[in-house]
Order: sequence, then structure tokens, then C-alpha cells
Amino acid sequence: MKTRVITGAIGGAVFLSLLFLGGVSYGVLLFFIALAGYYEWLKMNKISIGNLSSIIGFLFTIYYFLPSHITGGLTIEAFILHLLILLAVPVVSKNKSSIHEVSYIFMGSVYLGVSLHLMLETRLLEEGLILTLAVLLATWATDTSAYFVGKAIGKRKLWPTISPNKTIEGSLGGIVVAVIVLAILSSFSDYLTLSHAFILALAVSIFGQVGDLVESAVKRTLGVKDSGQILPGHGGALDRFDSLLFIFPVLHLLSLI
Repeated sequence: MKTRVITGAIGGAVFLSLLFLGGVSYGVLLFFIALAGYYEWLKMNKISIGNLSSIIGFLFTIYYFLPSHITGGLTIEAFILHLLILLAVPVVSKNKSSIHEVSYIFMGSVYLGVSLHLMLETRLLEEGLILTLAVLLATWATDTSAYFVGKAIGKRKLWPTISPNKTIEGSLGGIVVAVIVLAILSSFSDYLTLSHAFILALAVSIFGQVGDLVESAVKRTLGVKDSGQILPGHGGALDRFDSLLFIFPVLHLLSLI
């Protein structure tokens, strides 16, 4: 627990500092998270980082991540090209890379690249700092309060086949605390109204927990406990950012940011 707290404090301070700085500093941070996450994604399924399909996935992860003013934004043509190239890999490699492998790589590239791209694009908005900060605070409030509420009064399992330690009471407690935290934040912001804060907190808390369960399902399917060991006490980059990777695409789809 001590290691987890120290890592969380240092990591949180670094992340928030670079978030407030914005610009290239924050972009570089997210870029390294994308690289670490992609490596962990491959490692969980015992896929070599050096094979052809992995390299193609790596290049497209970088492409998806880059800001829109460089690439022109995410396009359906890029996704189709990515898919077709990876589908051709088993053929040109004479099945050294399987369809299962390239499908897994495609999913990881899109998930990581697009999600972190949207995190970056959110910060680049005029009110990007307060919006990103609101998402982070609601996410952290949900994670922390869900854990403690679940420990204190949790009785009914939320999804035992995927994450046996999570409870319905903890989940609901996380949502309530996230709403309270963003309601308080809205009182210090001219941009974030109380109604906006309420809706944003609900979306972040609910879909953040879904993102957490998604990664738990992937790890359980692949038979791994943690995605990596880059963050002592927390596991890997995917373990730490699983909620945010799911939240930002959903918030953009719902036009909440």
C-alpha cells in the first residue's frame, strides 16, 4: 500500500503539472503513455513487438494519436487502410501472423491511439484545461470512493465473473462522490455550469467504471493479473489509464466535451 501511495502521489503530481503546462509537454506525456500501453497490449497476449503486424500497429497507433492539425483528423479512410493492411499480413507472412493476432493488434492500435488522441484534443480546446481536470477529478473520485465504500458497506457483487472485488454499493458510492466533486469544481468555474458538471460527472463515473471492467475482462481472458510493472504498486499504464481510455471517446461521442 505504501508503494502504491508514493507512486500515485508522484505520478499524479507529474501528470497534473504537465496537464497545466499543456502544449508539447502534455503531448509528449500522452505519447509515452501510448507507447507504453501498446507495448503492454502486445505483451499481455505474448505477441512480439518486432513482428510485421506489431510494427504496422505501432505506426498506426502513432498516426491516430497525432493532433488533428498535423494529420487532418481521424478519417474512415485511415481505419480502412489500417484494417486492410493488417488483414493482408497473414497472407504475405504465410500465416506467421494469425488472423487472431492481427485482429487483436488492430483493436489495440485503434483503442489506444484514438483514445489518447481525444485526450490530447480535449486539452487543446479553449476550455480544455478545466474540462480535462474535471474528467480526471471525477475519475479519481470514483475510483477512490468506490474502493472505500465497497470495503465499508459493499455486499452485492457488481460483476463477479470479471472483477470479483467490485460491488454495487461501491459503484454507486463512486458515482455520488464524483457528482459532489464536480459540483464543487463548478462553483470555481465560469465555464462549467452546475448542470453540465452533473451530467459530466455521471458520464465519467459510469463509463469510467465500464472502461475498468473492459480491461479486467481482457486481462482475465488472457490470464494476466496486471498489464505491466511500469508503475510500482499500480501495475502498467493500461491498469492506470483504463478508465480514461474509455471515457474520452464516449464524452466526444456524446458531445459533452
